[in-house]
Amino acid sequence: MVKVIVKLQLLDVVAIKEDLPDANLLAGQVGTIVEVLAPEVYEVEFSDDDGQTYAMLPLHSSQLLQLKYKSTAENTSMSHTIHQYGQGDNIGGDKVGGDKVGGDKVDNSQANNLEGANVSGVIGRDNAQASNSQFNQNNNANTAEILKLISSMRETAEQFPEDIREGIIIDIEDVETEIKKPENQRNKTKLNRRLTAILAAVTAIAIPIAGVTDFANTAIDVSNKLGIELKLP
Repeated sequence: MVKVIVKLQLLDVVAIKEDLPDANLLAGQVGTIVEVLAPEVYEVEFSDDDGQTYAMLPLHSSQLLQLKYKSTAENTSMSHTIHQYGQGDNIGGDKVGGDKVGGDKVDNSQANNLEGANVSGVIGRDNAQASNSQFNQNNNANTAEILKLISSMRETAEQFPEDIREGIIIDIEDVETEIKKPENQRNKTKLNRRLTAILAAVTAIAIPIAGVTDFANTAIDVSNKLGIELKLP
C-alpha cells in the first residue's frame, strides 16, 4: 500500500505518531503547527491547559497525524442516501412504496413527510457547515491581519534605543507566538500583560523617536482586535 503524506498547513492541530524521548513527548500528544520551516517540515508547539508552552520542535509530516473535527462529505452523504429501484421492491426483506416496512404500511403522505424531514435535516446540516466554514475564514483573516500589525511593530521597534529595544522585541515575539495558536487556546491574560508592558515601555520614552506614536497606536489596534482592553499603570 502506498503511504500518502498529508499536506499540513499553518495552525493545523496535530498529534505525534511516535514517542519522542528527547523532547519528553509521548505518541498521541497534541500540538499546533506554528510555522512552516520547509516542504513537509513544520514547527509544532505543545502547550498545557493554561496555554503555557512546554515543547516546541521541528517535525516531519510523516511523524504527524492531522486531527479532524468533522466527518468528510462522503461519509455524511452516504448516511442520507436511499436507493429505491421501483415501487414494491424489497429493502432488507421488507417492501417500500405501498407495501410494508417493519410490519406497518407507509402511505404516500407519510412517505412525503419522511422525505421532507430528511431534506430539512440535510439542509440544516449544510447550513451549519457553511456557517462554521465562514466563521473559520473570518477568524483566519483576522489572525492574518493581526500578525501583519505585529510584523510592522517589530520593524519599528528595531529603531528604538538599545536599552528598551530588546525587552520590547521579546514581548512582541511572545504576543506573536500566542496569536498563532487557535483562538480557543490563546492565553488572554498573558497577551494582556505583554501588550500592556509594550505600551508602557514606549509611552515612557523621554526622547522623541520617529514612529513611536504609530507604534503605540498599532499596539492598541492589536489589543482591540483581540478583545483586550489595555489599562496602563
